Amino acid sequence: MPLVIYVEDQVHGRMAKTHEDHKETFLALCEAAPEDSVLNGVQRHGDTMLNELQLRGFVDELKQLPREKQNSTVRKLVAAAEFAIASHGYLYFVGA
Repeated sequence: MPLVIYVEDQVHGRMAKTHEDHKETFLALCEAAPEDSVLNGVQRHGDTMLNELQLRGFVDELKQLPREKQNSTVRKLVAAAEFAIASHGYLYFVGA
């Protein structure tokens, strides 16, 4: 089951929602990422929340991916993360 991702404000009100693609290409990137990366911290099972500081690293990591890996899901997540940063909020990943 694909991840559901919410953009949350400072008091965890949900402002936007998106989904991982059905091929789970984003989760594959997370699982292949180096252990010390923000991407590697996103879990398939259970939930993951990234704060503003973590989101800055998350965006950097996504933007540094090779162009062929920057698919529509990655682009949506960059936009969601940038929205969360601008709102001083969070990205909340709901795993299976």
